[in-house]
Amino acid sequence: MKIVVLGGYGEIGACISTDLAETARDTEVVIAGRDGAKAESLVRALKAKHLSPATVDASRKDSVMAALKGTDVVINATNYYMNVDIMKIALASNANYIDLGGLFHTTLEQLKLSKEFEKKGLLAFLGCGSTPGITNLLALHGANQLDKVESIHIQFGDKDYTKYTTPIVVPYSMHTVFDEFTMRPAVFEAGKMKFVEPLTGDIDVVFPQPVGKTTCRYSLHSEVATLPMSFKHKGIKACTFRGGWDNDFIYKTKFLIDAGFSSYDPIIVDGVRVKPRNVAVSLLNKFIPGKDVKIDDLEYLRIAVTGKKGAKKVTIAEYCKSVANKRWNIPSGTWDTGVPPSIVAQMIAKGEITSKGALPPEQTDIELNDLFRELKRRNIEVFNKVE
Repeated sequence: MKIVVLGGYGEIGACISTDLAETARDTEVVIAGRDGAKAESLVRALKAKHLSPATVDASRKDSVMAALKGTDVVINATNYYMNVDIMKIALASNANYIDLGGLFHTTLEQLKLSKEFEKKGLLAFLGCGSTPGITNLLALHGANQLDKVESIHIQFGDKDYTKYTTPIVVPYSMHTVFDEFTMRPAVFEAGKMKFVEPLTGDIDVVFPQPVGKTTCRYSLHSEVATLPMSFKHKGIKACTFRGGWDNDFIYKTKFLIDAGFSSYDPIIVDGVRVKPRNVAVSLLNKFIPGKDVKIDDLEYLRIAVTGKKGAKKVTIAEYCKSVANKRWNIPSGTWDTGVPPSIVAQMIAKGEITSKGALPPEQTDIELNDLFRELKRRNIEVFNKVE
């Protein structure tokens, strides 16, 4: 078996590669990216004989095709802007495909390739991180316990005890953060999709301790693109996604946006044509916590599924708790995003997931109890309660 991780040394990619290093010892794993030296460095650090590095330019079809020769599964850990192109290359390479989500609009484009994947007997597992990913499957778990589903509402909240010395902490790709904070979120309400202003719709959500009460706000996410379709047969009328970002992070990110640093419109600086966003992201990447910062945080995902069981109206709150991986110094939000692609890729390669087509997680035949067991092995706990 062979698994290729494109972008395998980035923040999330390195987490995926780390889990594959520890749990996929009977599988050839290729850590691939444009910077071959970084891929080699990670392979050396992980000290696993089944890993190998590869220099691959994800923007070049020939480069990716060469890397995917004989591959069972490709995990796309690059920016979601590349999802459609890399999906098509996976299809041409007869490789199954996994990504971390398409931020609603790209996901809808990817779903259009479903028949082509199905014809080739391949699976494209769309949105396989924490959110989307775990959230979709917990929504499925909750919906399976109800006869009818009226609404699915998704939120996250965290608690961070880490002592940082930087002016801002970058949780994941700032390209994605800028998009989440500027693109109009989709809200499925009264059976219809509408788009609202970013970071509106404030509600206070009470997560388990030590997170507690957290203000959560609308953001554009892929779950709202697929869950209404997946549970249409159960009568779903409402679906939302809200993020519980720290107020200080929101303030600083909005300042950067208001100052023009999220713009792709070129400007001239000292005679050089540059895009403000690319400059900002390059500078902000310096604030991704290094190995000298001891990470100590935790995150909760909450998926509230409301509907009817018989004649009784019920809300099932599904939770996922992730804590920082102290051994590898990986933040909780990175850990619960990077672990699912590793687990699912191994399941696909072993033939444990047999669905074909381009599908969101909740439409595949993944065995939920097997997934939950694998998450628990990695100290990621799922549980639910009736509210």
